Amino acid sequence: MKFLGIWPEERKFDRASSYRVLIPVSLMFLFMALPQTINLYFIWGDFNLIVDNLSVANLTVIIALTKITIFWFNGRSIQNLLALMANDRKEADTEEEIKKMMKIASISRRISIGSTVITNAVVVLWAMSRFLLMRQSGRRALFLLSSFPYESLITPNFELTSVGQIVSAFCTATTYTVVDTFVAMLILHVCGQFSYLRQTISELGINDDVDFRKKLAKIVKKHDTLNKFADTIENKFNGMLLMQMLGCTIELCVLCFQALLSITEGSQELFVFQMCFLTLYISYILLQIFLYCYIGEKLASESSKLANAAYECKWYNMSAKEAKCLVLIIRRARSPLCITAGRFCSFNLQLFTKILKTSMGYLSVLYTMKSKNVE
Repeated sequence: MKFLGIWPEERKFDRASSYRVLIPVSLMFLFMALPQTINLYFIWGDFNLIVDNLSVANLTVIIALTKITIFWFNGRSIQNLLALMANDRKEADTEEEIKKMMKIASISRRISIGSTVITNAVVVLWAMSRFLLMRQSGRRALFLLSSFPYESLITPNFELTSVGQIVSAFCTATTYTVVDTFVAMLILHVCGQFSYLRQTISELGINDDVDFRKKLAKIVKKHDTLNKFADTIENKFNGMLLMQMLGCTIELCVLCFQALLSITEGSQELFVFQMCFLTLYISYILLQIFLYCYIGEKLASESSKLANAAYECKWYNMSAKEAKCLVLIIRRARSPLCITAGRFCSFNLQLFTKILKTSMGYLSVLYTMKSKNVE
């Protein structure tokens, strides 16, 4: 993230690191987003080329630019969240809690590494398939369907443009991945803290606690901190997640359509490379959507379980006055926390199935339009 210039920190005009983000943003915009979008104008009417333009990188780079922009502007808020995470690590006073936090950190690390490997493999397979296509046809073609304000197929313009597109593709893949895995790490941390807080609540009333009010105050304060933590994630990233959900729905549709075209009309010599590329690409998008839906479901589940923990603790061993205090926790936890796509819908496993159904519905429409054009 430091390489991309989006590591969470306070942005200042006199700090060089605050401007490092302009390098990947410029590469992605000048070599991918802008040329591909302009190219849509020139290929409008050619169904196959439009699908190819949208499926390979155009939608992806637009989503990546949205992510990197939102993440960069919210550097101060994200830095505060990291400070709260560090504070939670310092306050961990039991071996069990420390193990839970380390387990979550290990899971987040594996998700990050796995996602990075998959996205970079997608870029490599895409570049190899385009290179083999050029060798087979015997003529030059840009790695992405793009339109530049200069002759891009002559030396050295072609070589420089190709390098620029490949480098910007790796920047896009990395940006796409690191933002998602970072947000997932934040939410998984909140879920882990809710799990530990639930355990703390369930232990109330086991002994005659002379410090009941002190423990309850600590629980309420921690609950309030976690709610604010989750609200910050929701407020800062709900717009980005809306763009992500809509973009991934369209990407799934056009990529599956591209796979159908490869099976029915594609080159037999490059069939293996094309299918490997598309299969891996589609699998990554599915995993990415599932990740957000899973952590959204887990956040809602863990936050609502606090009410059950308060109800199931040994409240009958407390005085009536002390037991009534638990009602505050129960009422607060009855409304589960969630992450949403622009506040329109919550991420959960039900949304995952809806996205799949919607994408397949759009795929059916595209296939029908393609069949009519052929006729």
